[in-house]
Amino acid sequence: MDWLWVLIVALRSVSPAPADHWASTLAVLDHERAAAFARADAKLLDRVYVRGSEARRVDAAMIADHRRRGARVVGAELRILSCRVLSASGSRVRLDVVDRLAPAQVVWADGSSTALPYDEPSRRVITLLRTAGGWRVATASPRPVTRR
Repeated sequence: MDWLWVLIVALRSVSPAPADHWASTLAVLDHERAAAFARADAKLLDRVYVRGSEARRVDAAMIADHRRRGARVVGAELRILSCRVLSASGSRVRLDVVDRLAPAQVVWADGSSTALPYDEPSRRVITLLRTAGGWRVATASPRPVTRR
């Protein structure tokens, strides 16, 4: 019966569930976002967000603030805890995502660092749009976490 589990895992890796596909897409985008923070380079956010995105503006302001103080944020990747497709078309996808910031730190110009506070999971609705450069984040709106 172990062969059945091997077959299921193999098939799933070749044909992931839609939510798995989008979680992977978000992980790639978030890796680019983390690189922008680690390099203190807001221009790199163009690989993550659509032009004019409010979420891009917020991230760019945070990067600029850290840069002014001679700092950059390292390890600012989001760990996706769950991802559910709310709606999808060929050019737009809405996702219900719960994520948590990985352990991150502020690295100062003198080489010292300060750990950022531990982050609790956050739930948000993320809208991705297909662009000439690939999928990009259009919006990332907070959504209340409902307790069961």
